[in-house]
Amino acid sequence: MHTNKLRLSFCLFLILPLVGLAQKKRPQVLVYGYGVDAYAAAVQSSWSNLNTVWVVNGDKLMPELTSEIISIASNTGLDAGIWANLLAKTLRHDKPSDSLSAIAKRRINPRIVQNVVDSVLKAAKNLTVVEQGQVRSIKKSGKDWRIELEDRRSFKVRAVVDASKDAYLYQLAGGTADSITTREVVPDAYFRSANSGDLFRTGVAVGDLGGQAFTLPLSGLIPGDDSNLFLTQRTPVVQHLLTGDEKDIPLLMHVGQAVGAAAAYVAFFKTTSDKVDVRDIQGELLKYGARLMPFSDITIEEPYFLAVQRIGATGMLAGRADEDGRVYFDVDNAVTAAEIKPVLNQLFSRSQIWFIDHADVDTLTLADVFSYIKFVGQRGNELEGQVQKNWKRRFHFEDEYDEKRIATRKYVAVLLDAYCGPFSVKVGLNGTIQR
Repeated sequence: MHTNKLRLSFCLFLILPLVGLAQKKRPQVLVYGYGVDAYAAAVQSSWSNLNTVWVVNGDKLMPELTSEIISIASNTGLDAGIWANLLAKTLRHDKPSDSLSAIAKRRINPRIVQNVVDSVLKAAKNLTVVEQGQVRSIKKSGKDWRIELEDRRSFKVRAVVDASKDAYLYQLAGGTADSITTREVVPDAYFRSANSGDLFRTGVAVGDLGGQAFTLPLSGLIPGDDSNLFLTQRTPVVQHLLTGDEKDIPLLMHVGQAVGAAAAYVAFFKTTSDKVDVRDIQGELLKYGARLMPFSDITIEEPYFLAVQRIGATGMLAGRADEDGRVYFDVDNAVTAAEIKPVLNQLFSRSQIWFIDHADVDTLTLADVFSYIKFVGQRGNELEGQVQKNWKRRFHFEDEYDEKRIATRKYVAVLLDAYCGPFSVKVGLNGTIQR
């Protein structure tokens, strides 16, 4: 009960208009470094309403995007979050979409990017940017970090994000570049499967490796200790993926946003990274348009995008990796009871009884889905009427309502997400379901 109250407080804190009040308080998160990952981490932390300081140790905030005209061919159909938001704004659109991202990436104008970045930073009222700043020392002060700059300014914060190219803060704090660890070591085999083990359930940053789409697990991006000193591109798994050119930009943006959300979480709850709630952080990222699962056939503008992302993260309906390396959700494919039974039985205690009582069910119809929801979600006979009423208005389904209709992956994802909430069931940092 105490944890639930804390989570509710966190959610309320994120949505209340506390920007003016927040500005008067001391910083809670410090981001150090320049580049797209530093930008994304600082922006996400501030969007999560944490007072954030971004110390930029360079002449430009994001030289990768503001130095010369470039084009980016990587991450096709996987751009999201702060990155997709920036791309849309370079085309003078406020709402991002996959089509806008594809167009914007063909020719990225540095002057336009700089203008967009300036406007985003100006709008982030609880973000302070220290340009051409240099850290002189970083030391633990109880459970906080005390950082002093060369100009003698100092900050005391709960969480630090080191987005420098050489892990400068990490080394200044006493570590070495070859001693960097995270909560989980992400094995090479993880990137050869769309759903590798349980770790994919904790995905927070999507990308592609040699064309193979993947999602980076949260445990591969947070510290292996309880120091709350986070890194972005210097974590082992990210280092393994970087190519050293413009192809890295989308992944680094996504990594930065994920790390920024994790740093904001531990700062708000005054806790440590080993105690983060995976679903809370994933939910916060989804709120700001991030992708958890690398489904390239579900655009971010689809009305059921969020539901599919949440259901995908449970593992109930797994993605299909094609020979081209892309991962597809296949929204119009039929769903069988055997396909969803293993994970649903882990998620809900009453689920096993339903599947025993309906052992003769193979391919699901909508009537079967309603039966399951009413039994597991303990809903009454008014369910069908509610769904029919919301069929097009809320769920934006294009086909006509018919209970005898075959239940496609889209219908199952949206309806179970709406009426059973499987994404709300906790998972550990290793991806195991914790009912």
